[in-house]
Amino acid sequence: MGMFLQTMIIPDTTEDKVRSAVEKAAKEQAEGEAMGLVPQECRYQVHGNGVSVLLNDDCVGFEDLAAVLSEKIGRPVLMLYIYDEDFWGYFLLENGVVKDTFNPMPDYFEEIPEEEKESMKGNAALVAEYFHVDAASIEKYLVFWTEDMLENEGQKAYEEDEYEMGEDWQMADFMRSLGYPYEWE
Repeated sequence: MGMFLQTMIIPDTTEDKVRSAVEKAAKEQAEGEAMGLVPQECRYQVHGNGVSVLLNDDCVGFEDLAAVLSEKIGRPVLMLYIYDEDFWGYFLLENGVVKDTFNPMPDYFEEIPEEEKESMKGNAALVAEYFHVDAASIEKYLVFWTEDMLENEGQKAYEEDEYEMGEDWQMADFMRSLGYPYEWE
Protein backbone atom coordinates (compact mmCIF):
# COMPACT_ATOMS: atom_id res chain seq x y z
CA MET A 1 0.00 0.00 0.00
CA GLY A 2 1.27 3.46 -0.88
CA MET A 3 1.15 6.66 1.06
CA PHE A 4 -2.00 8.68 1.65
CA LEU A 5 -1.47 12.26 2.81
CA GLN A 6 -3.71 15.23 3.50
CA THR A 7 -2.65 18.78 4.14
CA MET A 8 -4.67 21.94 4.05
CA ILE A 9 -3.89 25.59 3.63
CA ILE A 10 -6.06 28.39 4.87
CA PRO A 11 -5.34 31.97 3.78
CA ASP A 12 -5.86 35.09 5.83
CA THR A 13 -6.31 33.46 9.24
CA THR A 14 -4.44 32.60 12.43
CA GLU A 15 -3.14 29.38 13.91
CA ASP A 16 -5.43 29.77 16.93
CA LYS A 17 -8.54 29.90 14.75
CA VAL A 18 -7.45 26.88 12.74
CA ARG A 19 -6.53 24.82 15.83
CA SER A 20 -9.87 25.66 17.42
CA ALA A 21 -11.77 24.57 14.30
CA VAL A 22 -9.80 21.31 14.05
CA GLU A 23 -10.51 20.55 17.71
CA LYS A 24 -14.24 21.28 17.29
CA ALA A 25 -14.41 19.09 14.18
CA ALA A 26 -12.68 16.25 16.03
CA LYS A 27 -15.05 16.58 18.98
CA GLU A 28 -18.07 16.45 16.66
CA GLN A 29 -16.68 13.44 14.84
CA ALA A 30 -16.41 11.64 18.15
CA GLU A 31 -20.15 12.21 18.47
CA GLY A 32 -21.00 11.04 14.97
CA GLU A 33 -18.93 11.40 11.81
CA ALA A 34 -15.85 9.18 11.64
CA MET A 35 -13.04 11.10 9.94
CA GLY A 36 -10.22 9.86 12.12
CA LEU A 37 -9.14 13.42 12.88
CA VAL A 38 -6.77 13.55 15.88
CA PRO A 39 -5.93 17.21 16.66
CA GLN A 40 -2.90 16.48 18.83
CA GLU A 41 -1.31 14.57 15.92
CA CYS A 42 -1.85 17.36 13.39
CA ARG A 43 1.04 19.72 12.67
CA TYR A 44 0.65 23.44 12.06
CA GLN A 45 2.78 25.98 10.24
CA VAL A 46 2.21 29.72 10.18
CA HIS A 47 3.00 31.55 6.95
CA GLY A 48 2.94 35.27 6.27
CA ASN A 49 -0.44 34.93 4.61
CA GLY A 50 -2.13 32.13 6.57
CA VAL A 51 -1.74 28.66 8.06
CA SER A 52 -1.00 25.18 6.74
CA VAL A 53 -1.90 21.97 8.55
CA LEU A 54 -0.52 18.50 8.00
CA LEU A 55 -3.33 16.20 9.08
CA ASN A 56 -2.66 13.07 11.08
CA ASP A 57 -2.22 9.63 9.51
CA ASP A 58 -5.46 7.70 9.02
CA CYS A 59 -7.49 10.90 8.74
CA VAL A 60 -10.01 10.45 5.92
CA GLY A 61 -12.69 12.38 4.10
CA PHE A 62 -10.90 14.88 1.85
CA GLU A 63 -13.91 16.85 0.69
CA ASP A 64 -16.10 16.26 3.73
CA LEU A 65 -13.42 17.32 6.20
CA ALA A 66 -12.58 20.43 4.17
CA ALA A 67 -16.28 21.35 4.13
CA VAL A 68 -16.58 21.07 7.91
CA LEU A 69 -13.39 23.03 8.53
CA SER A 70 -14.19 25.80 6.04
CA GLU A 71 -17.47 26.37 7.87
CA LYS A 72 -15.88 26.37 11.31
CA ILE A 73 -12.94 28.61 10.35
CA GLY A 74 -15.04 30.94 8.23
CA ARG A 75 -12.28 31.03 5.61
CA PRO A 76 -11.63 29.16 2.39
CA VAL A 77 -9.83 25.83 2.87
CA LEU A 78 -7.68 24.23 0.20
CA MET A 79 -7.47 20.53 1.08
CA LEU A 80 -4.57 18.97 -0.81
CA TYR A 81 -3.95 15.27 -0.90
CA ILE A 82 -1.69 12.56 -2.25
CA TYR A 83 -3.58 9.41 -3.13
CA ASP A 84 -1.68 6.13 -2.76
CA GLU A 85 1.53 7.72 -4.10
CA ASP A 86 -0.14 7.80 -7.53
CA PHE A 87 -1.38 11.38 -7.88
CA TRP A 88 -2.18 14.57 -6.00
CA GLY A 89 -5.24 16.77 -6.09
CA TYR A 90 -7.26 19.28 -4.13
CA PHE A 91 -10.68 20.47 -3.04
CA LEU A 92 -11.21 24.20 -2.46
CA LEU A 93 -14.16 24.95 -0.22
CA GLU A 94 -15.63 28.06 1.31
CA ASN A 95 -18.37 27.97 3.96
CA GLY A 96 -18.83 24.26 3.30
CA VAL A 97 -19.37 24.71 -0.45
CA VAL A 98 -17.04 23.28 -3.10
CA LYS A 99 -15.63 26.13 -5.18
CA ASP A 100 -13.03 24.18 -7.17
CA THR A 101 -11.60 20.68 -7.57
CA PHE A 102 -8.46 19.34 -9.21
CA ASN A 103 -7.51 15.76 -10.00
CA PRO A 104 -4.88 15.15 -12.71
CA MET A 105 -6.14 11.58 -13.27
CA PRO A 106 -9.95 11.79 -13.21
CA ASP A 107 -10.29 8.33 -14.81
CA TYR A 108 -8.07 6.71 -12.19
CA PHE A 109 -10.80 4.51 -10.73
CA GLU A 110 -13.04 4.18 -13.77
CA GLU A 111 -13.91 6.00 -16.96
CA ILE A 112 -16.15 8.97 -16.23
CA PRO A 113 -18.23 11.27 -18.43
CA GLU A 114 -16.49 14.27 -19.99
CA GLU A 115 -18.67 16.69 -18.00
CA GLU A 116 -17.47 15.14 -14.74
CA LYS A 117 -13.83 15.33 -15.91
CA GLU A 118 -14.27 19.02 -16.66
CA SER A 119 -15.34 19.62 -13.07
CA MET A 120 -11.96 18.27 -11.91
CA LYS A 121 -9.65 20.38 -14.06
CA GLY A 122 -8.98 23.08 -11.47
CA ASN A 123 -9.34 26.81 -11.89
CA ALA A 124 -6.04 28.69 -11.60
CA ALA A 125 -7.72 32.12 -11.65
CA LEU A 126 -10.01 31.24 -8.75
CA VAL A 127 -7.25 29.68 -6.63
CA ALA A 128 -4.99 32.65 -7.40
CA GLU A 129 -7.67 35.04 -6.21
CA TYR A 130 -8.07 33.24 -2.87
CA PHE A 131 -4.32 32.96 -2.29
CA HIS A 132 -3.23 36.35 -3.63
CA VAL A 133 -0.92 35.03 -6.36
CA ASP A 134 -0.72 35.41 -10.12
CA ALA A 135 -2.72 32.71 -11.93
CA ALA A 136 0.17 32.29 -14.40
CA SER A 137 2.35 31.07 -11.52
CA ILE A 138 0.11 28.04 -10.88
CA GLU A 139 -1.83 27.28 -14.07
CA LYS A 140 0.73 24.82 -15.46
CA TYR A 141 0.17 22.50 -12.47
CA LEU A 142 -3.52 22.18 -13.27
CA VAL A 143 -3.38 19.82 -16.23
CA PHE A 144 -4.61 16.29 -16.73
CA TRP A 145 -1.72 13.83 -16.84
CA THR A 146 -1.37 11.96 -20.12
CA GLU A 147 0.43 8.67 -20.82
CA ASP A 148 3.12 10.62 -22.73
CA MET A 149 3.63 12.90 -19.76
CA LEU A 150 3.96 9.98 -17.37
CA GLU A 151 6.46 8.20 -19.66
CA ASN A 152 8.62 11.23 -20.51
CA GLU A 153 10.61 11.94 -17.39
CA GLY A 154 12.12 15.34 -16.76
CA GLN A 155 9.18 17.58 -17.68
CA LYS A 156 8.38 20.12 -14.98
CA ALA A 157 5.52 22.59 -14.84
CA TYR A 158 7.94 25.45 -14.04
CA GLU A 159 11.71 25.60 -14.31
CA GLU A 160 12.25 26.19 -10.57
CA ASP A 161 10.15 23.15 -9.57
CA GLU A 162 11.64 20.25 -7.68
CA TYR A 163 9.20 17.62 -8.96
CA GLU A 164 8.18 16.54 -12.44
CA MET A 165 4.77 16.39 -14.07
CA GLY A 166 3.18 13.07 -13.21
CA GLU A 167 4.74 12.89 -9.73
CA ASP A 168 2.51 12.93 -6.67
CA TRP A 169 4.92 15.28 -4.87
CA GLN A 170 4.31 17.95 -7.49
CA MET A 171 1.78 18.98 -4.84
CA ALA A 172 4.71 20.49 -2.88
CA ASP A 173 5.71 22.68 -5.82
CA PHE A 174 2.11 23.85 -6.15
CA MET A 175 1.94 24.69 -2.43
CA ARG A 176 5.23 26.61 -2.62
CA SER A 177 3.83 28.64 -5.53
CA LEU A 178 0.87 29.60 -3.34
CA GLY A 179 3.20 30.81 -0.57
CA TYR A 180 2.81 27.74 1.67
CA PRO A 181 5.93 25.60 1.28
CA TYR A 182 5.64 21.98 2.34
CA GLU A 183 8.43 21.94 4.91
CA TRP A 184 7.48 19.36 7.53
CA GLU A 185 10.24 17.54 9.34
